[in-house]
Amino acid sequence: MQNPSRFSVLGDSVSTFQGCTPASGVYYAPSTGTVTGVHSAEDTWWMQVIRARNGVLLSNNSWSGSTISAAGNLGACSEGRIRKLSVGEEAPDRILVFSGLNDISRYISLETFRQDYALMLRRIRSRYPDAVVSCGTLVTGYLGEPPLFPRLSYFGQRLAEYNQAIRDAAEETGAHLADLAALDGICESRYESMDGLHPTGTGMRQLAQLWLRCLEQDAD
Repeated sequence: MQNPSRFSVLGDSVSTFQGCTPASGVYYAPSTGTVTGVHSAEDTWWMQVIRARNGVLLSNNSWSGSTISAAGNLGACSEGRIRKLSVGEEAPDRILVFSGLNDISRYISLETFRQDYALMLRRIRSRYPDAVVSCGTLVTGYLGEPPLFPRLSYFGQRLAEYNQAIRDAAEETGAHLADLAALDGICESRYESMDGLHPTGTGMRQLAQLWLRCLEQDAD
């Protein structure tokens, strides 16, 4: 019988949960479940994806407020964060990368973001040459029923530009692209959220479905 794939996650607050991600960078926790609708790790988008793909979680190195770029906060391009996608001698079979909204909100320049995203992917490939790496393009959420809260206005055109940088970096480095932002048949704001960014429990389910639609296109 084939062993289940080991998944690791590299992300920001949207991908955190207490007990699964670094303690000082948690956004979601059981104690906040009555507000967020995310009561356990099983409610998160990433655990739903892992379960649907018959995998197991190896490591989740997601930090609230973190960026991709080293010019921001706790850059995901750092060797230290990438190294922590493994546990001891166990390396991941699949890596889900979902981050970048904080780079936009912190006004990390587009060129710096593009360079650091590609650097991150090259470093991941160097350390985990056998892993399948999937990079999620960036989407935002709505409040209540769409389209009452459209995409955050201050992101504007910048969101599309940063998503193109992700696409370019994935193509350049041979990573898989989970192009959530390009999926047809869904509104511009993609999931139910509390503030336009952080998914509710319903939003987590919606986000997981977007990811799964993209991963169906990946070669295992």
